[in-house]
Amino acid sequence: MQKIFGTDGVRCKVNEEPMTPDTCLKIAKTIGHILKIKNNNKKRIIISKDTRLSGYLFEPLMTSGFVSMGMDVILTGPLPTPALSMLIRSLRADLGVMITASHNTYEYNGLKFFDFNGDKFKKETENEIEKIIFNEKLYKSISASGYNSGTVRRLDDTIGRYSEYLKSTLEKNIDFKKIKVVIDCANGATYQVAPTIFWELGCNVIRISDQPNGININKDCGAVNVKKLSEKVVETKSDIGFAFDGDGDRLIIVDENGETIDGDKILSLLAKDLLSYDKLNKKTVVSTIMSNLGFENYLNKKLKVNLIRTSVGDINVINEIQKNNYSLGGEQSGHIIISEYSKTGDGILTALKILEIINKNSKKVSEIFNLYQSFPQEKSNIKINKNLTSKIRVNINNVMDSFKKNNPHLRLLIRESGTEPLIRILVEGENISEVKNVIKSISEEVSNILNE
Repeated sequence: MQKIFGTDGVRCKVNEEPMTPDTCLKIAKTIGHILKIKNNNKKRIIISKDTRLSGYLFEPLMTSGFVSMGMDVILTGPLPTPALSMLIRSLRADLGVMITASHNTYEYNGLKFFDFNGDKFKKETENEIEKIIFNEKLYKSISASGYNSGTVRRLDDTIGRYSEYLKSTLEKNIDFKKIKVVIDCANGATYQVAPTIFWELGCNVIRISDQPNGININKDCGAVNVKKLSEKVVETKSDIGFAFDGDGDRLIIVDENGETIDGDKILSLLAKDLLSYDKLNKKTVVSTIMSNLGFENYLNKKLKVNLIRTSVGDINVINEIQKNNYSLGGEQSGHIIISEYSKTGDGILTALKILEIINKNSKKVSEIFNLYQSFPQEKSNIKINKNLTSKIRVNINNVMDSFKKNNPHLRLLIRESGTEPLIRILVEGENISEVKNVIKSISEEVSNILNE
């Protein structure tokens, strides 16, 4: 069957399928139809977006589709993804739509959907939507609501609501006045709320990449590129730097020396802290196959904590957390889920919880995060320029099987990206030279197969 949904909702370049005006309108109408047949009462839907230019295209499209099906729509303007998940519950909405391509640059856009609980759509729901849209007869059977269309209104205090919720998760009488922090907003959805909340809590705040113009989101900044943040932290002699991605559900940290602290290290510190308060449920952390072996060894041997690995994608981590009622999970890329407070990755929330830990210590940030030595790990992304046939996939798998057989002491992973036309490769081992040589060889062979 044809696909609309990928690893995390819908995502591709603007005006390419499925992020075309026609398909997005169909998606909205189909979801409106599904909601309507479950309950004839009017439904309340919240639509948020990040700062990319094409948000002006997709916001009215989605709104029109829902309103045509008799749904009432609330528009929030630019807002982080986790804020939308929170608002759905506080406003008793039936659905939330986040218009974002997350960490991708402005040429991309996408749609993330959340149900009435603030949870991301399950695969069953996505399959139901695709089944209707790709069946012309079924789609034509969707009835409009006659003269009774829905309504639209803008809600102006969403940032304030989100800020107050975040503050409510902190210990009472918290004081961050001694902490100097650089905030990199990726010219994205956190540009208003992040610097403000850290300033209100007493931090000495320096802000960068907080001037979105529609085309600079994630461009050489944010969680996917911390070079500017690293330089600014060192230049201003700050204690720590926080980098968010375009929709605010990722966090990467930079210490006082400008060194990068990834999601694995963030999870390690949070696990250690939760464990000390007996709040790490079942003494388990959930992450993905991408997480470093050094991280796994630290959890297992030092903290006596289990690590459960899932497939790549924060939705897979979230599903595992919810299924077994775990407290903490995330990805090396910076999605961190603290289930007591949020149903999705939340960069600002995670940063605040890290500041809580720092505030209790007299050590420097680099010392606080000095928990384990990471194994050398190299990654390679190979662009896909044509459809991957079954023959191509078999040939790529054969290459990987051969390398795994000849290098049993290395960890080798290969996968198709769920958000971009890329083959992603990871090699991990104890010897950095060997790791670099092996990933170079694998990348060359995979490139040759793709170019045949």
